[in-house]
Amino acid sequence: MTFGERLRELREDNDEKQKDIADLLFVSNKVISDYERGIHFPRDERVIIALANHFGVSIDYLFGITNIKNHTSGNDFLIVFHSLSAEQKNEVMDFMQFLAAKTGEY
Repeated sequence: MTFGERLRELREDNDEKQKDIADLLFVSNKVISDYERGIHFPRDERVIIALANHFGVSIDYLFGITNIKNHTSGNDFLIVFHSLSAEQKNEVMDFMQFLAAKTGEY
């Protein structure tokens, strides 16, 4: 399941509209729609953390790394990611997009 599919499922399970999530993240409804349709992926770790916290799930669950919604170490990825330089973060994001494209889910 892709990030967008997980986001939509979580949103619908919480009986929330795209506008509710857009308001939470201070973005437009179109941005949320684009996330859910797989057109865009949030590049700002604060957005990913906010979504995980809002839905009470791990980052790994949002990324489709695991089907277990809660991990005690679910934020480890973002802790390490946050410590990287801007250039390193871009490289990680490029690699993640490469992997997603390779699986046909991006």
